[in-house]
Amino acid sequence: METSTSPERGFYETEYHFADDVMEAGEARLRRAIELLHPLAGASFLDLGSGVGWAAHLAVEGGAEPAVGLDFAWRALQLGAQHIPGVERVQADGCHLPLRDRSFERVLSFGSLEHFPDVDVALRELARVLHPLGKAVVVVPNFYVRTEQPQELRLRYGAWRDRFEQAGLVITATRADHGPAIMRNHKPVRVAIRAAAKVLAYVPRLPYQFIFRIEHRTPS
Repeated sequence: METSTSPERGFYETEYHFADDVMEAGEARLRRAIELLHPLAGASFLDLGSGVGWAAHLAVEGGAEPAVGLDFAWRALQLGAQHIPGVERVQADGCHLPLRDRSFERVLSFGSLEHFPDVDVALRELARVLHPLGKAVVVVPNFYVRTEQPQELRLRYGAWRDRFEQAGLVITATRADHGPAIMRNHKPVRVAIRAAAKVLAYVPRLPYQFIFRIEHRTPS
């Protein structure tokens, strides 16, 4: 996601539903992903594409220290700072992380990586900042998912696996994310997609989103 002025950035600063996100954490979905990063006690935690920062907040509750929420959208970080405590916040480009190599033992990217302008670069950056023995969880959409966001990469399981491997990462666990509540809003097309996703989530390789735990191919 770019730090310079762009139509994509403008969308997140003016139109995206960060104000709603402050009020509704989607805690059950976040916890299902974060469970794959346990244990958290004493571990450094990066929420990559954090939005308002609920995942980092939950990581703090689990004992992570420090927990950093990184996002390019100033509005998201500002709203999070006002309403969600305990999180260190960084405004930065997810494709050019201002972070040291091997600096985080746990990394989460929930529903954000697919919106970065160059997913392959972002994955290489994730691999760079992930500790050699660390764990990352990336939650990304299946091929049929559509949202209102201006840029979105949607892939089948095998294509996501290939992207990770190209960055030197391997999948060590997979779960299904069933998606947001069916009636989160009343747009007929969105409601229909969410309803179908609840059924498809029980079919192998067809969940609304994949929850991938990924690690370095060879610890070093």
